[in-house]
Amino acid sequence: MSDTAKQPNFLFLFPDQWRWDWLGCSGYDIPVKTPNLDKLAANGMRFTQCRTNSPVCAPARAALATAMRYHHCGVPNNGHNLDTSRDTYFKHLRDAGYRVAASGKTDLQKHGIWKGLDGWTTAMGQLGFTQAVNQAGKHDAVNAGTQKPVDPYMAFLHEHQLAQVHADDYKRRGQILSSDRQGNDMKIDPTPSPFSSEHHTDDFCGRAAMDYLKQWAVGEPWHLWVNFPGPHEPYDPTVAQLAEYDGVRFADPVNPGPVANDHQAIRRAYAAMITGIDDWVGRLIDQIQKRGEMDNTYIIFASDHGEMLGDHGRWNKAVAYEPSVHVPLIVSGPGIKPGKQCDALVELIDIAATITDLASLAVPESWDARSLRRLLLEDATAAHRDIQLSGLMNWAMIYDGQYKYIRTDNQADELYDLHADEIECNNLATHLPQIAEQLHERLTQELAR
Repeated sequence: MSDTAKQPNFLFLFPDQWRWDWLGCSGYDIPVKTPNLDKLAANGMRFTQCRTNSPVCAPARAALATAMRYHHCGVPNNGHNLDTSRDTYFKHLRDAGYRVAASGKTDLQKHGIWKGLDGWTTAMGQLGFTQAVNQAGKHDAVNAGTQKPVDPYMAFLHEHQLAQVHADDYKRRGQILSSDRQGNDMKIDPTPSPFSSEHHTDDFCGRAAMDYLKQWAVGEPWHLWVNFPGPHEPYDPTVAQLAEYDGVRFADPVNPGPVANDHQAIRRAYAAMITGIDDWVGRLIDQIQKRGEMDNTYIIFASDHGEMLGDHGRWNKAVAYEPSVHVPLIVSGPGIKPGKQCDALVELIDIAATITDLASLAVPESWDARSLRRLLLEDATAAHRDIQLSGLMNWAMIYDGQYKYIRTDNQADELYDLHADEIECNNLATHLPQIAEQLHERLTQELAR
């Protein structure tokens, strides 16, 4: 596009490990406070059926970046980096003249930990970014030790003589640094962070994003990807954030495990982290308003995967249950009618095609992602996908809008009717073998493409 002033901007808010139902506007009876995201949904469209292509950080983010499903994205787990030669939607934006910036935990180059003390490495440029303050994940930064920082956040803590405080806090939590990455039941410590907002990791990410919005010239097109490390565990909100939930009671986990945990304290801490990030959502949007760019900016909110929060005796993610694979998605911006809800089956990777399409760039036919443009700007009831896929290592999942089928190596197949059994407690694989076989065949076909 020759007239760059007409190219829209994109604020892509992408926190880590945020369940789809933990929003004030989700329609679920969960007393979590998200006033700014609720306002964003009221001004735009909330998607009720978005699922991640893989419920672990690095594969989910690689799939999003490449606009390819899990089995095509080239990152099977957190032990692999995204090959910098791969096509990414970031490269398409950069080549069209966009500033392409990131703050926070991108996890596109997770393996190896080193992120650069200023958050910039050659790999980030090769992936399509023009600027970045790329943080290591919560565990990665601390696991690297306190002698030599490996990312800008730990470097920041070193400057303030707080790196050891941070490491000691994680060590005290015990289970965090040696937690079961498959999310099995474990003892959880939900006590607040020793840091105030001045030194908390989510605030560090938010400030880096804010700095970009304050520094950039108005009128030059930009894409800002804000990757808050929270509400990923450890459940460590600030003391002030946690105080907002004094006396608030949440529903207990579905089918909890045998380990004795204070589920109310854990859920209050998770909610407090969410509210802290929501506050940053409001601040960043306010800054866009100050720039006079609201009429030309699309704001997207989503997450890489969910959080089990003790449901089915599990924590973290990495499984095919809804709390792990079902993610929030809100989009607001020019041409999107306010207060809309879309129930179409949407995959996380579709965000990549959507941003590319809304930027008036060609969406490559080779991508697995499909643009949401028609749903957003024309008809929220239009056909989009008839199935969704997700997977990780030894399992793959297909969902057709009612039935979810899960195939796991060396284990019995699972089939759930999410219309009748949203909490996935009744495996129907042996009761409805015809449906299970149909979905098995479709899954096999899709994975062979």
